Amino acid sequence: MRRSTMVRGRSVVGMAAAAAMLAACGEGAVADAEDADGESVGDEEAEISLRYAFFAPAASFPAVQMEEWAERLNERTDGRVSVELFPGGTLLESGDIFDGVSGGIAEVGMDSPAYDVGRFPLSSVMALPVDFPNSQVASRTMLDLLEEFEPEEFADYEIITAFTTEPAYIQSEEPVTSRDDLDGLEMRSAGAGVPALQALGASPVGMPMPEVAEGLQTGVLDGYMSSREVLQDFGLAEQVNYVTDYAFGISNTFVAVMDQSEYDNLPADVQEAIVELRPEMTEFASEYHDDQNVGDALEWAESEHGVEVVELDDGEREAWDGALEGLIDDWFEEAEGHGFDPQEVFDRMNELREQYTAELGS
Repeated sequence: MRRSTMVRGRSVVGMAAAAAMLAACGEGAVADAEDADGESVGDEEAEISLRYAFFAPAASFPAVQMEEWAERLNERTDGRVSVELFPGGTLLESGDIFDGVSGGIAEVGMDSPAYDVGRFPLSSVMALPVDFPNSQVASRTMLDLLEEFEPEEFADYEIITAFTTEPAYIQSEEPVTSRDDLDGLEMRSAGAGVPALQALGASPVGMPMPEVAEGLQTGVLDGYMSSREVLQDFGLAEQVNYVTDYAFGISNTFVAVMDQSEYDNLPADVQEAIVELRPEMTEFASEYHDDQNVGDALEWAESEHGVEVVELDDGEREAWDGALEGLIDDWFEEAEGHGFDPQEVFDRMNELREQYTAELGS
């Protein structure tokens, strides 16, 4: 991606200390190496170790993707590149990961742009209610947009891969089948889900997904809006009883990045392997999510915890559709002045959505 001279001023508690600790350990992406006679070997032959940070548990589908990426990269570099995985917020937590990569705490990091409101305006187009049928269509659309438009929001990074969840659904302690049921409910959401819930009368609560279980246990939350794999990946089927069968926009996007200068210092063949893996991992993550992850989670939630799926009647569904129409107009206003043409991005997103829906089905 393009380089930028912009310096971000965001302060993250604990990141400086973590960086100092890791620096004291002498870790870096390209390890100094010697041959059997004690002679230094060139960068093209040196072993490389990368730290890869993510916030969700190891069993979550994005973390399964990062493990697959690590294995494929190791194989394609004949074992020269090894990747140490840090899922579950063990190195960096959600909202801190992109800055943590810039600060050298991790060489690779994956986070959700939706958790940093306003920082990723082009990426936020993916959360609009435009009827993406599944993760596979949305993920390919997302990666194409990032590669075609090279948005300023990722100018300091090399994009490792990008993908999305399925659409979001309301998941709640009590059944939600009307706007009246939502009135006043404290519902966790992120990104475009916040105004969507507001438009339907709920009270959205900004909260990272790893904190939702505690929020439900303590009564801070009545439910949340998210893709349905979290019922199992985060164990939330133990806390909620109902899923409302109404698909909002894409629940979440994930982007994995490496600091651009870190990437530029890698040997050319390693860079080539990373670029080759970018679309492969988009396909792997989205296919795994659609074909296995969500279905397994729903089956587990229903059979093991009695979670029920509830429906909206036709009139209520039309009313919800109408209430959400204004979100697209709001996005156009918010996207102005960020170095891209909102109409061009929106139109291209819809072209790609239609193209991939025709190719991949719904």
